[in-house]
Amino acid sequence: MSGFNAFEKSIDFSLVRELCCNEGTLTRYRKGEHFATAGEIIKRVAWIKTGSFRHSLIDHDGTGKSVGFVFAGSMLANYISAVMKRPLPTSITAIEDSEVYEVAVSRFRELLFNDPTFSLTLAQGLFAQAYEIILDRYRNTPRQNYELLLSRCPKLFELVPLNEIASYLNISRRQLHRWRNCQE
Repeated sequence: MSGFNAFEKSIDFSLVRELCCNEGTLTRYRKGEHFATAGEIIKRVAWIKTGSFRHSLIDHDGTGKSVGFVFAGSMLANYISAVMKRPLPTSITAIEDSEVYEVAVSRFRELLFNDPTFSLTLAQGLFAQAYEIILDRYRNTPRQNYELLLSRCPKLFELVPLNEIASYLNISRRQLHRWRNCQE
């Protein structure tokens, strides 16, 4: 389900896909295995051949929160860590058994620095998506955000456990069950 993230729809990732698939190593991740852990600086960037991953963090109360998802046919990375060499704010974990083509993050940086148009387009796309997410948290009710997610990604509920989706929407699993039952 590539294109889950809005920025993916406006960017041509063929250079990243070619880099990872042509130069990368095919690596398998089992469900629950980390691609990268919060606090470390990311060491590799990947193209997801099969499977899916989640970005998660631990909040101030010690509760795990899903903050994003990435699916087959998408790039797997964290821009801040990969480009700015800063520690990851989230852990990146396989939701299901997955296969990715991995390359060293240095190769991804070379690609960005050698193609300033792609670099700028990627940064702008990420910024625009982040801003829209912030605005949606203010302008929409949690129910409206759920309905937007459902209309945008109806297959999400087949791929991602409900507790992960509830966490992503920042609602309880119980509330998500209620809304799901009202639609059936």
